Amino acid sequence: MITKWINRKIGRQLMASFYVVLATLMISSLIVYNYTDTKLQATRAKLEDIRDRSARAGALWEEWQDVQFNMRGYALMGNADLYNQVMAQQDKIDQQTEWFEKNAIYDQGKAFAKSSRELYGYYFDAILPLVQSYVKAKESGDVTESFLKGTTLAELPLGQKLLAEGQIQLDSQGNIDVLSEINKSELALGGYREFLEDWAQRTSNQLEREIRTTQLIWLANIVVLIAVLIFFIYPFIRRITIGLLSLVKNSQRLANGEDVSSVKVPNRKDEIGILALSFNQMASSISENKQHLLAKNEELQAQQEELQAQQEELQAQQQELEEALELTMRNEQHLQYRNDLTETLAARESLTAYPEIIEKLVTITDSEIGALVFVDEEDSYSVVTYGMTDELAEQLLQNDASLLKRAESLKTPVHSSKQVASNHPLPYPYYMYETAVPILDPTADDIIAYIYLVRYRDQFTNEQMRDVMSFSRQLSLSLLRMRLFDEMTKEKAKTERILDSIREAVIYLEPGKEEVFVNRPLYDLFPELRYGVHTEQETLQTCLEVIRSVVDEPEVFSRYVDSVLRGELPTDSLQFSIRNETVFIQFYVEVIQIHQVHKGTMLVMRDVTKETEMDRLKSELVSTVSHELRTPLSSIYGFTELMLNRDIEESRQDRYLRTIHSETERLANLVNDFLDVQRMESGTQSYKKASVNVHAIAEETTQFYAASTQAHRITFRHEGDQLPVIEADEEKIRQLLNNLLNNAVKYSPSGGAIDVVLTTSLDQVILQVRDEGIGIPEQSLSRLFEKFYRVDNSDSRKIGGTGLGLAICKEIVTGHGGEIHVESVVREGSLFTVKFPLVQSTHVTIS
Repeated sequence: MITKWINRKIGRQLMASFYVVLATLMISSLIVYNYTDTKLQATRAKLEDIRDRSARAGALWEEWQDVQFNMRGYALMGNADLYNQVMAQQDKIDQQTEWFEKNAIYDQGKAFAKSSRELYGYYFDAILPLVQSYVKAKESGDVTESFLKGTTLAELPLGQKLLAEGQIQLDSQGNIDVLSEINKSELALGGYREFLEDWAQRTSNQLEREIRTTQLIWLANIVVLIAVLIFFIYPFIRRITIGLLSLVKNSQRLANGEDVSSVKVPNRKDEIGILALSFNQMASSISENKQHLLAKNEELQAQQEELQAQQEELQAQQQELEEALELTMRNEQHLQYRNDLTETLAARESLTAYPEIIEKLVTITDSEIGALVFVDEEDSYSVVTYGMTDELAEQLLQNDASLLKRAESLKTPVHSSKQVASNHPLPYPYYMYETAVPILDPTADDIIAYIYLVRYRDQFTNEQMRDVMSFSRQLSLSLLRMRLFDEMTKEKAKTERILDSIREAVIYLEPGKEEVFVNRPLYDLFPELRYGVHTEQETLQTCLEVIRSVVDEPEVFSRYVDSVLRGELPTDSLQFSIRNETVFIQFYVEVIQIHQVHKGTMLVMRDVTKETEMDRLKSELVSTVSHELRTPLSSIYGFTELMLNRDIEESRQDRYLRTIHSETERLANLVNDFLDVQRMESGTQSYKKASVNVHAIAEETTQFYAASTQAHRITFRHEGDQLPVIEADEEKIRQLLNNLLNNAVKYSPSGGAIDVVLTTSLDQVILQVRDEGIGIPEQSLSRLFEKFYRVDNSDSRKIGGTGLGLAICKEIVTGHGGEIHVESVVREGSLFTVKFPLVQSTHVTIS
């Protein structure tokens, strides 16, 4: 049953063979392993027993050696410790000898045990008691010798007794015979050891023989395995491969198209038998299909011949279609050229497009060469050619008998033909057909351009001429549109230049358009527009955002602009300032109407900074003059009225007259300041320059002011070793110093130190006036030297003044080629520095 089940599959047969070989190999290996292991264990135990017995025998003999040594020491020295050691060794020797007596399995071992026991009895039953009596005799003084003599022992009473009982023997010299017993035991030990060594050698030899036997068994096992492979496995595999090779060979024959009827089916139930049956069925099926395919092939060949006939018919039809398609494509190309030309004429607005136009016109009319001749306002020509040389173009324009001149005189299309004997550009004489079509301005009936075309061999057809005439009308419209565009561009440029020439900034906006027109003054007034996001056209939103970002009051500006954008045009203008009141602008709106139709709105911004500043200065001047004049006039008027209407003491009259004189002098100085300012404004200020020693003027002026005030400490010092001589008007230099010192005293109401320092360098004379007054705010320093400018704070308003002193100082310094500047800290004081060029020829060393 199992054999049938295995024979049904090749895989099962192979696995069964494999399992048989594997089982054989495992069983034989187990047997060999068990046998070898048993032998090795037995041999190892035997060798271990031999080594143990040899070691015990050696240990027993060493104990005997030690006992003899200790016994001699005890006899010589009578030491009790040595005696105790001998007694301890006696027990060990007794136990070891007893082990040999019980465990001896060999005759040599039993003889060794017997010899050891006899030596034990002789030594410990006779010799040891005799040595004890010897030691006692030495302790009692009966024996006085230094070394043990055998004869002495024999002479002792115990020795005589033992001799008499035969327990001990004497040697030939009369000494007690101990060595004979020891040698006897030693001989027995030597014989026993030789036996153990010989037995160990034989056991080792036996182990080698067992190993060789095991190797032979392994070899036999391998031989058996090879025999199984040769006699069972190989024939089995060969039978399988023969069947498979037969099937492969017949399959190749089938693949090569050979006829294979059937193969021999083996008597097998496995895959080879099944494969052989299937192969026979497949071969039979292929043979039947082959016959069927042959029949089909013949049928297909007949159909192929029919298809070839149809294909030839289709090719003929395809050729006809291709010819029709080619004609259609030519017409399409022609139409495409016409459309391109029409689009070009409609879209292009410059002469740069006309080379493309003449090229397309030549292509559409199948011409060889062509030209577009334009007539400008001065009746001169400009030409755009295609395929023409410069010489031909020159002949066309300049020759009075040319076709162009005939068309000009007739104002209608003209044609001509002539035979060309030359062989260029064609390789033979040919006819050349020309046509010139004038393009008229329909409004003035003037010729504005010409179309000139030339064909070789064939003249122009009516259809081609209709195309040329159609294109001439389109070209006329294009040229008129371009002319109109040029005129509009010129008008636009003119308008832009007119608006740019206006000093007011303008934003022109049209209803419904975001783009606006701006003029150049707007960019000058608001340079921020140049740094924003720019396109070619500004937008209203961008302009208003930029302007609103710099306006000081953007809400007011936005309300005004919003009302304009809503169409609520304000009647009044708006004045606003930008950039922290550095610029003042007047903003108003103008509406542009043409034929009562609203076309746009113009936002106008005019820079009124100067007018505003003039108004401010005028107001300040009136206020200052009124204040400065009223105060001294009131004093003069009051004191003079008092002196005229009352009797006043002479001393009080004198004080009143001094006051009137002082106020009169103040009025005179004020008038002089105004006159100086007027001369500055008119440019009539003149200076009588001469060499002036600034040292003397500064020292004198400083002493005068120091004597006139009690609240200030005014000092003067000169640093440097050169005379401060400059080329100047002495009176103006005194006026300069008076103004600076007067300001220092006036703007130091609480007193304090005022230092005047004069310094000379290689090329300059430097004069500095330092005070500890109220100081000047930083934001006012830049305008401090302007006319009528006064610092706007409570301290300055209390002190008063015209705002002309420092402006006069700057004018004097500038008029002498010098410079003046100020440094100041509020509540700490100010420092005015004046620099004049030093007169080089006057350098004198001061001793």
